[in-house]
Amino acid sequence: MAADKKQVALAISTALLSMLSLLLQLHSILLLWKMHNNNINNLILNHLSRKKNLRLQKLKFIKQRILRRKKRSCWFKPGRTDLWWENILTGVAPEEAWKKNFRMTRNSFEKLVTKLSPYISPNLLSPNNRIISVQKKLAIALYFLKDTGSLGMTANAFGIAINTTSGIVTEVCDALTKKLGPEYISLPKNADEMRKKVAEFEAKFGMTQAFGCIDGTHVPIKRPVKNSQDFFCYKQYFSFNVQAICDYRGYFLDVECVWPGSVHDAKVFANSVINNHLRNGILPQTFQTPFSNMPKVPNYLIGDPAYPLVPFCMKEYDFCHTNEQVIFNTMLRSARNPIECAFGRLKARWSILSKKIDFKIEVIPSMVYACFVLHNFCEIEKSYVDNDIVKNQIEIAKANEEKYINTPDPVYSYDGSEGEVTRKILAEMILQCS
Repeated sequence: MAADKKQVALAISTALLSMLSLLLQLHSILLLWKMHNNNINNLILNHLSRKKNLRLQKLKFIKQRILRRKKRSCWFKPGRTDLWWENILTGVAPEEAWKKNFRMTRNSFEKLVTKLSPYISPNLLSPNNRIISVQKKLAIALYFLKDTGSLGMTANAFGIAINTTSGIVTEVCDALTKKLGPEYISLPKNADEMRKKVAEFEAKFGMTQAFGCIDGTHVPIKRPVKNSQDFFCYKQYFSFNVQAICDYRGYFLDVECVWPGSVHDAKVFANSVINNHLRNGILPQTFQTPFSNMPKVPNYLIGDPAYPLVPFCMKEYDFCHTNEQVIFNTMLRSARNPIECAFGRLKARWSILSKKIDFKIEVIPSMVYACFVLHNFCEIEKSYVDNDIVKNQIEIAKANEEKYINTPDPVYSYDGSEGEVTRKILAEMILQCS
């Protein structure tokens, strides 16, 4: 009995010791957690205190700068004049000056002013008694974009400072991109619009189910300060690679200007919004089954050899072995012509796209997109550009293509089996119709 009592007492003492040890461990963990929590709280308080001190220092600096600032002696420098612009606006200059300097007629210009007025109207509370009107802001931006992008020349023509000119151009281009962009550049929104695009394209070029052409163009820029190697393109200059889609008339349906010049056209397409919409069925589609027991032919874009061959993007045969392949290539090249002509008219209108743009890298995409919006606006308003200038731009583009060949990317410019089937069906259809 005595031995049993000893064993029980020993077991109880062992259990108590274990419990005590566990409690001590829990107490230690709790203390460590509290210390950690206190450290975090102290760090947060220190961070907030530093932010508050910095904010107070900034406010103090601003107040001191305001107190030290001298009263502005004048809002414009003597000798600056906008008489040239006033003569055009009041009708002293001939009406041809509108199209020559702003790439559109007076009526089209006033229509654009009405659309932009809610977004670029001047601040009437400004102390400057020479506030710049909406008409003058738009004229400044158009004059800058139509020329070779000289801020100094534009500023002198309108009697304003260079930094004012830069701010106005940025403001107007931003309004054109964000406010008028969705109105003038848009893909088909429903099946009826898609059918109309397809019917128009087929009536013009005989390519069944095609609704547009796709291609890329490089917009030269000044060498960026950061990551300049990313913007150096195969044409041996720094640029943005702009992908665009147009219909049979040369109206742009979709534009992406976010990729640096070193990125291949096929990679831009692979990561573009339009590729995602076509691949995932987001864009409205209409299908045709020309032959029984054959796959349906979806709506597709026409691209050059740099693009991948997939059911929704067609390109020509690399090597022709049959008559139907020769005929298909001939018709496809003809149907791809609208995008080349559209780029020619675009750069003929807005010469800034042919010169190295010297603006902040963050501003350039909006400026380029604004030129596409203005292109569609001018096309709709039938404010056409001189054909000789357009032909010159197209010849320059072709000469550059021959000099700097855009080699297909082995990863992104692939030929998919489904694309080959679709291309074969289209080639057979063309042969039967010819």
